[in-house]
Amino acid sequence: MKQPVIIMLLALALVAGCGGVESEPVTESDNAEPIQTEPIQAEVTAMPEETLSVELQQVVLNAVGEQQNLPSDQLQIVSVEAADWPDACLGIATPDVLCAQIITPGWAITVTDGQQTWQYRTDLDATQVKLAGA
Repeated sequence: MKQPVIIMLLALALVAGCGGVESEPVTESDNAEPIQTEPIQAEVTAMPEETLSVELQQVVLNAVGEQQNLPSDQLQIVSVEAADWPDACLGIATPDVLCAQIITPGWAITVTDGQQTWQYRTDLDATQVKLAGA
């Protein structure tokens, strides 16, 4: 008979322990001073001016010359635009290549040899130089 009483007391203690304590609602005090907060600003990386340095121009022309089998001194950059590519592959899908899904700042560059014109995409430092639409 002691065992059922002990079990009932333990169950009662368990149920009582699960009950919450009533707390007073939080109200604004007349004496409280408003908290001054500063707006949170996202860190913005300034895009470089829409011009390539001489070094990057040469890197691009060398890469295009190699890809098109032309001497780089016969190539000319026609236009340069700053661009944000949708992934680390500069928005150019390649079979069997996985691309990090991160916005990649870079350049949209138009190059010509005087007869043909090509659209290229690069990242900011031109470590990737890819023919667009290839």
